[in-house]
Amino acid sequence: MSRRNPLAEALREVKIRTPDGAEKRGLRVVEAAYAERRSSDSELRGVMTPKTSERQGRRPLPRLALALGLATLLAAALLSPAGAAVRGWVDDAITNGAPHPEPTLARVPGGGRLLVQTGEGPVVVRADGSKRLLGDYEGASWSPHGLFVAAVKGRTLSALEPDGTSHWSITAAERVAVPRWSPSGERIAYFSGFDLRVVAGDGSEDRLLAGSAPGTPPDGSVSPAYVPPAWSPTGADELAYVTGAARLRIIDSETGAVLAGAPALSRITSMDWADGGRKILEASPGTLRLRSLLPAGHPARPGLGGARRLALPPGATVNDAALAPQRPLVAVSVTYWKKHGTYSEVIVYRPGHGARTLLSVPGSLGQVEWSPDGRRLLAAWPGANQWLFLPLEHGSGRAIADISKAIAPSGRPTSFPRLEGWCCRR
Repeated sequence: MSRRNPLAEALREVKIRTPDGAEKRGLRVVEAAYAERRSSDSELRGVMTPKTSERQGRRPLPRLALALGLATLLAAALLSPAGAAVRGWVDDAITNGAPHPEPTLARVPGGGRLLVQTGEGPVVVRADGSKRLLGDYEGASWSPHGLFVAAVKGRTLSALEPDGTSHWSITAAERVAVPRWSPSGERIAYFSGFDLRVVAGDGSEDRLLAGSAPGTPPDGSVSPAYVPPAWSPTGADELAYVTGAARLRIIDSETGAVLAGAPALSRITSMDWADGGRKILEASPGTLRLRSLLPAGHPARPGLGGARRLALPPGATVNDAALAPQRPLVAVSVTYWKKHGTYSEVIVYRPGHGARTLLSVPGSLGQVEWSPDGRRLLAAWPGANQWLFLPLEHGSGRAIADISKAIAPSGRPTSFPRLEGWCCRR
């Protein structure tokens, strides 16, 4: 017969008070970590040999059991007296700067319309949160004032209204990619295979600007994928693009004449005009730099000057970079390793005036996109399946949970949505 212990029985009856929302915060931590782990596992399976993949594929139950076990242990720690001191550390380490997620996107903070690529095609998200699927296209981009969308599918380039109504389509010789409208909306630059082409905004006068056969850069790095071409924001005919051999060029879009050229960043992923057309911003996984444009005898014939790197956290990888509309600001999403694991930050640079960290969260962030007025940033957080709307100066941020399902037209997401633009300035 066991002895009765009055003290133990009394302690069991004592209710332990915990801060409001502690259990929910713990559950969000586990869900975000598990989502990040699943994303990493999916990427690893893509590069495994068939034998390794098969061997890993036989063990889903232990991994799930481990996740559930961690959830149980974390819940126990958060609800125990000894866990009271731990709760503050977990909250600081996991949710530093990240707002509490809302269940659905009821409206777009700050207004405007989002263009988002889903597994079903491009979707226009209106200011009130309602959605419109444009069709089963593979990519899309806004016209300058949001009156039209350029959409691509295979070898076809189409101009659509934001409600999906088609105005015209052309068929290219090879697969079409990354169409970009000129600031006037009168022309669209795009790649057909590795050829740079331009077409009028009404679908006429489609012509070759530059042949850009793939090649191997001098440093031996991999030839870049399609880096979207970028029109000069001054309204001039100048168009910047990256060749298959990793050369940055500025071209006259009327004549096809090369105005300037220089080696692009190794493994360059994006490029755009900055500082009102006086600089070029280049981004690669390990580098972010601004290159000056210098007049070469005549203002209409610019030359590419020296480049200056923007300081990144040690060991950081650049996920995405974006220039603010009409403001000398650069937003960057970076990921790096810290003592407790992988962390990501959204950093806003004002060249010549320093930088500040707008957000810091665990795991890996993705794209960043400026609001049309340049007062907010949208940061994608694939590991947590969230969008984070971040005010640049005043006010509180907003997070939208389960964004893949919220944006998917059918409600059955197949991939995390890709941001294609936030339109438009009034």
